Amino acid sequence: MVVPSWAAMHASCSGGPTALEALLTMRGSSNTVLADVTDPVHPRTICTLTGSWTPQLVNQAMVSWSATQGGPGSPGASIIATLDLFTGTSAVATSWTGGSFMDGLHAWSPDHFQLVYVTSDDTAVNVHLLSGAGDRQLMSFGAVLGRGINPGEDDAFVSFSPDGAYFAFEQTFTGGGDHLVVWSRSGVVFSQPSATMATWGSSGSKLYFRQPNASVIYVWDSTGPAGNRSQAMGQQLAWIRPRADAGDDYLAFTVRDSSGTPHVWLYGHGGTAGGQLPNLRSSPIFLNSGTVFLVEEAPCGVNCGVGPAIQPDLNRFTYNIATQTETSSSIASVYGAFPRPGQV
Repeated sequence: MVVPSWAAMHASCSGGPTALEALLTMRGSSNTVLADVTDPVHPRTICTLTGSWTPQLVNQAMVSWSATQGGPGSPGASIIATLDLFTGTSAVATSWTGGSFMDGLHAWSPDHFQLVYVTSDDTAVNVHLLSGAGDRQLMSFGAVLGRGINPGEDDAFVSFSPDGAYFAFEQTFTGGGDHLVVWSRSGVVFSQPSATMATWGSSGSKLYFRQPNASVIYVWDSTGPAGNRSQAMGQQLAWIRPRADAGDDYLAFTVRDSSGTPHVWLYGHGGTAGGQLPNLRSSPIFLNSGTVFLVEEAPCGVNCGVGPAIQPDLNRFTYNIATQTETSSSIASVYGAFPRPGQV
């Protein structure tokens, strides 16, 4: 199926794929680019993307994105499409009628042969698996509740484990159904009625999460007893948006203290490495196995509006895990990197 014009995305490339890449925007520009981040302090643009949708990296040469003509209360055409950045070939992976919150949330298996995706309209939220065996609807949840969003507690996450054997859907928005479900190819293997801020670890199939408004980090391990969870770390931390490292065993996440002040933490090698990083930083994401991208936050004074007293400013940094040093970054935002866990 040809990607319709309203959902199209294009790329202009000046080079070929590299071993370490990231989808990002540079400071002073609104364009999304694919960059070589072998040297994360000096990212080199490979491709410039155009289109009004937010892409994600499938592999080092392909992106995907979701697009819809629908909206809450008025379902319309929705698709997930792919684009080979270097040949210009685009295609529709799947289509449906939707457009409500979480519609089009999706993730590819590390080998990019399977796609798990979410459809949403004003009646239900559904999880699908697209593979060589066809397109299967795995589970249906209640419709998204009409309410505000708490960025420190609300979350929506869908992803395959690094070994590709499991996939998980975690969210805090539906009015019915468990808020965390893990599937294998044979069916549901783990679920929790209440959960938020989930991530797979760097390798294998360990899923980390916590409960809303709580600070105990749990882990589900596929090698443990069926249906079991355990406390992952001794320290209680109400983490926000945890991210896993590809190529090394680290998790990075934000923790806000009682006054809303953000701190970035690294948790590595079963707790034997890492700790709280210096300065007021948030929103960590790995650019490569040894470098974390960080957003600076600062007191906002009279410019805070209805938000907290400390908010992101325009400064960005990269943190070198080996040297434990920060460097000012020309990157404005990061959408994802290659390789991701499971692709090393």
